[in-house]
Amino acid sequence: MKNRTTPNQHKPFPEFAEPLPNPIPYSIIDTTGKHWLPTNGMTSLSERKLLVPLVAEGRNVARHELAHVKWSPPRIPKVRYDVRYLLAVEDARLNLGLVKIDLPVELGPAELEQVRNLARGDLAERDVLGFTLRAIAAQGTNAEATILGELASHKEALRTLVFGHVRKVRIALLRARRRRGAPVADFRVVRALAARLARELDADLARHGLPRSLPFPLALAGAGCCLGHGPGGHALAGKKAGKESGSEAAELASGELRLVVAPLPHSTPSGAGARRGRGRAKQEGCTPRHFHRWAIDRAIFRHTARRRPGGTVLVDVSGSMSLDAAGIDSILSASAGAAVVALYSGTDKVGELRVVARKGHRADARDLVPFGRGNIVDEPALEWLATQPGPRIWISDGGVTGIGDQTSPALQQRCREIVERAGIQRVRTVREATRLLAAGPGRAGAA
Repeated sequence: MKNRTTPNQHKPFPEFAEPLPNPIPYSIIDTTGKHWLPTNGMTSLSERKLLVPLVAEGRNVARHELAHVKWSPPRIPKVRYDVRYLLAVEDARLNLGLVKIDLPVELGPAELEQVRNLARGDLAERDVLGFTLRAIAAQGTNAEATILGELASHKEALRTLVFGHVRKVRIALLRARRRRGAPVADFRVVRALAARLARELDADLARHGLPRSLPFPLALAGAGCCLGHGPGGHALAGKKAGKESGSEAAELASGELRLVVAPLPHSTPSGAGARRGRGRAKQEGCTPRHFHRWAIDRAIFRHTARRRPGGTVLVDVSGSMSLDAAGIDSILSASAGAAVVALYSGTDKVGELRVVARKGHRADARDLVPFGRGNIVDEPALEWLATQPGPRIWISDGGVTGIGDQTSPALQQRCREIVERAGIQRVRTVREATRLLAAGPGRAGAA
C-alpha cells in the first residue's frame, strides 16, 4: 500500500510550548493554499488559535508560531507609534531566541526568492522604512542576509542607515537576553527598543528626504508571523488574530492588498522637449532671439518655462473600467515620462495593486489584465497612493468596497478622509488624468 501524508502528521502541539498549563486546547487551522488569508502563519494567544500550513514545507512557519506561544505576551499593547515597529522587533526577539535553542527559522528557495523580490520592490519605491523593518524582523533567519544583500549596489549612506538600525536592535536584544540568562530578552526591552527605533529611524529618514510613513499593508514576507511570510504571505496582519474589539470585527474590512511591480520592458517616447513649456517672448533676458519684435513691443528675449514632471496615477480597473497601453503612453507623455502608474482590482477577500509604468517605461499588454472584477482593496490602495509623489490622481467612479465587494458608510468615510488628507484628485477617465498632468504640478493640485 502506498504511503500517504496527512495534515495530522505535520500538526504542531502548542500546548507543549506554552509556559503554563491550560485546560483549553489550541485550535489548529491549516493555511495551506488559503492565499486570501493575511499571512500563512498567525497566532492568537487570547483565542488559543494557531494558523499554520500543515505540510512538511511549513515546519519553519510552525516553529516561529510556537515561539510566539512560548515567549510572546497574550496581547500586543497599545503604543503611540505605528505598531509595526513593535511587531518587527518582537519577531527579531523570537527568531534570535530560536537560534539560541538550535531551532533556527530557515526558509526554502521559493520563500527566499519571494523575500528578495519584496526587498527589491522596497528599494525601487524608495521605501527604506519598510525595507529596514523587514530586515529587522528577519534577524535570526536566513532571510536577513537575502534582504540586506539587496543593498550592495546602493549608496553607502543608505547602507549605513539600514545596517546601523538593524545592528542596534540585534545588539540590544542579545545584551538583554545575556543579562537575563534566558534564550530571549524580556518583552519590556522590545517595547523600549521599538519606541526608540520609531523615533530615531524617523529622524534619519527625514534627514535623507525619504518617505516616513509605512505603506498599507506592509508586506514582510519571510520576516515573521505577525508581518507575513512564506508563499501567499503578502500582507500585513496589523493586529494578531483575535485582537480586534467587537465593533472593529463587525465593521466591514478591506481585502488583503498585494503589491506587485510588473516588468517594464517598453519605453515610451516622451522626449526631452516634453519637459519644456511653451516659449514666451519677454522684454528682459540674456540672449535676444526675436529681433523682429523690437518695433512692436521690444520683447526680443525668449523665455521657456520648465515644467517639473512627476505625479502618480492610480487606476481602478474593476468592472467596466480598464487601462490599455495607449492610455499609459498618454499619461507618461503628459508627465514627461516621470509619472508612476498603477492599477488595482480584487476578488472576494484579496486584491492586487500592480505598478505598470515608471520612469518612462511601461508594462506589456498582458500585464494590464485586471486581477479581478471587484474593487475589494480601495482603502489600502488609496493609502499607498497617499505615500507617492504628487500630483496624486485616482481614476475611478468613486465607488469603494471591501471584502466581498461590499461597501459601508464607515468604509466610504475612511476613503474620503484619505483622499482629502493626501490631496488626491479623482477623475473618471485617462483623458482627464493626462490633462491634469499636462497642466503641471501647480495647476494640477488646484484643479
